[in-house]
Amino acid sequence: MKNFNKALVVLALFLLVFPGALFAAEFRAGEQSSFTSQEKTEGNLYMAGGTVISAGSIEKDLLVAGGTALISGPVAGDLFAVGGNVTVSSQILGDVRIGGGTIIITGDIAGDAVIGGGQITLSGKSVGGDVAIAGGTVRVDSEVKGKAKIAGGKIYINAPIDGNVDIKAENLTLGPNANIKGNLKYEATKPVTIEEGGKVSGETSFTEIKRNKGGRKDTNGVFGFFDFALLTKFVTLLVSSLVIGLIFTKYSKELVEKATANPLKELGRGIVTLIVLPILSIILLVTIIGIPFGIIGLLSFIILFVFASILTPLFLGSLVYRWISKSEYIVNWKTILLGVVIYMLLGLIPFMGWIIICVSAAITLGAMLNIKWQVAKEWK
Repeated sequence: MKNFNKALVVLALFLLVFPGALFAAEFRAGEQSSFTSQEKTEGNLYMAGGTVISAGSIEKDLLVAGGTALISGPVAGDLFAVGGNVTVSSQILGDVRIGGGTIIITGDIAGDAVIGGGQITLSGKSVGGDVAIAGGTVRVDSEVKGKAKIAGGKIYINAPIDGNVDIKAENLTLGPNANIKGNLKYEATKPVTIEEGGKVSGETSFTEIKRNKGGRKDTNGVFGFFDFALLTKFVTLLVSSLVIGLIFTKYSKELVEKATANPLKELGRGIVTLIVLPILSIILLVTIIGIPFGIIGLLSFIILFVFASILTPLFLGSLVYRWISKSEYIVNWKTILLGVVIYMLLGLIPFMGWIIICVSAAITLGAMLNIKWQVAKEWK
């Protein structure tokens, strides 16, 4: 059941994001990617980079992936953003889907809002649709016209909510401006704190989250809406793959070409590296003269493993996209997103899914080493 719930989370993320992939788009990628206030696009805009700033007017959807993301220009369509720090200060006429560490939204949202992160502040004038939020600390100061589902540690609601509210948290507080017009159903370690002026017009249902013998709270139901570990992994992998795939496009395309041209050869190269490199490094560590080389070998193994994990979705996405479209192998944001979703779903399938991931990662690693070998030969 736990794996099934995780699969639902990933599938939901995929279904939320992927429909926008069907439309033509403008791309911006780089260490610092910007869309200035003087610019305007009539189509979709997709941006990736270390720092991403969107200040111009966007007539359709906006997709942003970066370490720091600032959206200050109006978006007539939907907004999808992932990053370490995400700030939205403009009006969004469609839906909002955001995942990140610190998320601050001061603009109005006409549609629904789906948000997951560490610290989340929703302080615009209003959200026109439903709200689904999961975070460590959540503060809602925006009026919500629809329903609200919120999961997290500390939750503070200080605005009217027209629909029913479903909460799973450690602590829940209703501020003086809170006015829940529907029913309030919540699970927490203690009853809700209602400050003077706050009120619930509908029925209130409270379920206490019990603490175990060690004094820790039983969190079986706290993250019922989102699996935080899974969401964090999805966001991290998507951001990393998008940044590398869109910034280093030439390298990414060459990697996919080599991985698909002779997958068995690259698989063998990858497996040999995964077996030989750590064993050789450990052997060097037991000899005094070889200790520095052993340390370098282990560090190289870790770095190769991390990059292979990040680049494997590029290979998987291009492979599956070619099977579906019957076209050539390509690397773009659509194939990267598809690859990340496939990678995550495979990780939820015991044994066979893990085997496929390992094989794909080994092929990707083999292709990486192949490229490095070609570069080394050119240096000679």
